[in-house]
Amino acid sequence: MLRTQTLIAMALAASAYSMTAAAGEIDAKYYGAPAAASAASRVIEIGSDTRHVQVTNGEVITFSVGGQQYTWNFQVYGQSRAIALAALLPKTMHADGVTVYVAPDPLYR
Repeated sequence: MLRTQTLIAMALAASAYSMTAAAGEIDAKYYGAPAAASAASRVIEIGSDTRHVQVTNGEVITFSVGGQQYTWNFQVYGQSRAIALAALLPKTMHADGVTVYVAPDPLYR
């Protein structure tokens, strides 16, 4: 009986851990998807003093961080949103402490 309870507790703990890990990965999907660099309308340089960036829903932006570039197509449903830039970038690019604020597309206001 005790062994069964222990196994159930371990299964629940593992399930909770995997849901937490997956939540971080799923989060970025609600903000769009990676895009080709040729589709970008502008490049935003992220420096050590950068704390926030403002973009508009529907924009394709290339982020330049420490010599590396990554392009993102912002497609957010609903009102303006904010997300940590690090959640959108590959793990090899470090943009800790930078928040992206996504404004609504003026065409759909």
